[in-house]
Amino acid sequence: MKNIRVLIISNARPSRSWNFVNRIRHEVPGVQVCGVIQRSLRSIPAIQRQIARGEMLVSSGWTSKVRSVLHSILQGLVESLLWFVHGCPIGLGDRGTFTMNRLTKGCARAAWPLVFMKEENIAKVLRALSFDRVDLVILLGDFPSVEDMRVELHCDCILACRHRVNHDPTGPKSGALICLEHFARSPKPPYTIASVTLPWQPSDGLIGFTLKTDLIADDLLLQSVASMLAENSSNPSKAAQLWADRILGPCLAQLTKDAEPIPQERAPSKPCRPSWKLCLDVALLCSPWVVLRNVYRRLRSRYPVLILAHHLVSDRRHRMAISTEDFLRQVRYLQKYYRIVSLSEATQLLRSGKVRVPTVALTFDDGYADNFLSLRAVASEAGISATLFITTHPVDTHQEFEHDAANGVTGFLPLTWDQIQYWSTRGAEFGSHTRTHMDCNTQDRSKLQAEILGSKEDLEAQLGKPVHLFAFPYGQHENMSPEAMHLAASVYSHFVSSFGGEASSGNKGPSSHLFRKNLYTSQWELELELQSVFDFVGAIRRALRRIRKGAAGAEVTLPMAPSLSASISAAPNEALGDQRTFQQAPEKASYGSSLH
Repeated sequence: MKNIRVLIISNARPSRSWNFVNRIRHEVPGVQVCGVIQRSLRSIPAIQRQIARGEMLVSSGWTSKVRSVLHSILQGLVESLLWFVHGCPIGLGDRGTFTMNRLTKGCARAAWPLVFMKEENIAKVLRALSFDRVDLVILLGDFPSVEDMRVELHCDCILACRHRVNHDPTGPKSGALICLEHFARSPKPPYTIASVTLPWQPSDGLIGFTLKTDLIADDLLLQSVASMLAENSSNPSKAAQLWADRILGPCLAQLTKDAEPIPQERAPSKPCRPSWKLCLDVALLCSPWVVLRNVYRRLRSRYPVLILAHHLVSDRRHRMAISTEDFLRQVRYLQKYYRIVSLSEATQLLRSGKVRVPTVALTFDDGYADNFLSLRAVASEAGISATLFITTHPVDTHQEFEHDAANGVTGFLPLTWDQIQYWSTRGAEFGSHTRTHMDCNTQDRSKLQAEILGSKEDLEAQLGKPVHLFAFPYGQHENMSPEAMHLAASVYSHFVSSFGGEASSGNKGPSSHLFRKNLYTSQWELELELQSVFDFVGAIRRALRRIRKGAAGAEVTLPMAPSLSASISAAPNEALGDQRTFQQAPEKASYGSSLH
């Protein structure tokens, strides 16, 4: 393996710089980072600055500034309220944004020289700096003049350029062409190492689209460096393009048919429930019962681990999709009030019996290929890990999922084994989800073994490591026979259902059966779900139904207080009846999207 000294110059947000430096250190053996030059926050492009500050709406003008100030005041009040509702936990902090100060501290710990640059003329800055021998300069973001930098440094440069896929500069965007260009130290013109096209999707926003293009650019840059260092690579450019076609190609190819021109602004998704019902539920959220319960949990270090379930992060139209920007918004919200861990970390916390702060794990079922871009882009930006449960047979055949076909949904393919292997070595956690997404409400042991045990064997053969986690398809009581649950408990260390409920850390010896909740696109609905307000209201609703049935048999009518009746009407089963949580067409109630 060759060795190479790399200088990284970033005109991007500090979180991208930090993530890239860490990725190149871990993913490309033989690379030594000799320095990082970071443009100041005021100097980077506006969209990069907006992501760095955690701003979700793309707008300008004095009216937006007034809205921003009012929003900040309201947000501060809400944050104080939720901190109090959660039992006043200690040690969380705001992990939603990555600041320049965090970049400085991180580079200092890793002994990477860091220089902040305010000058527009980068060549002038480079002349004033003194670095040891540099073999390669990697440029993150957009730069006006690469030639000047190449001359000053007397070494090769690589840059991932983004071009609009539209010949009319005044017309709407329809995507981005991401080209990886190499500027040699000789006076030769630059040449393209590899290129891919990312189409614009119906639910795309500028922030989400930027996250995805930045992720693809970083992937290409890392693969290009790895190809340069490979001893058996006679043509690094060809190797990088082949990698892009094999890993990124299958995911990008299915996006083309849904490509749309860019809208002016994308509004966040609306809640499933009417606002007046949410207000009644919020009143219950702020009740002494919830606050005292959470104070008790903090004092005893026994917060539950809350496991959230979804299917795919995608900017295409799908009945179970959450858009990239909505998911980013939810992750940033969770990072303010909860600690986000992988499912394996969650089981370790449960085993220890001590959960000192509110804790959440994110899981995604089936294994949709859209997650390879959108989910991975948000996870990389936020520094979190997710757990994906894979249905192995569609991956083998690379065909659409049967439950999509049954609902008339086409064009959503599963991940490939190459993508799963690539993602697994870079922080994602994978569990099995049967071979064919079978309803496991059967007593036929041979079928259950083929699906539950067989999917584990398939996944382990591809990943080359043990698989300890399993998720039941559909996940309701009627979809899990006692034989299926017994087999899952004997084969896996933990299996999850979609009953709703909490994984408690106060039990003696954690159960192998873990319960999951629904990942909503509305922050208030998400918080009410996490605090089990919907579960509590549903329990009251069922109890009152039984009382009313008994009263009807005795010809007695039980009056109900208007406020209680209104809260009960927001019960999860009714609210999720049309599956608007996923913003698209209805699906049959037996499917695992509904967790109640």
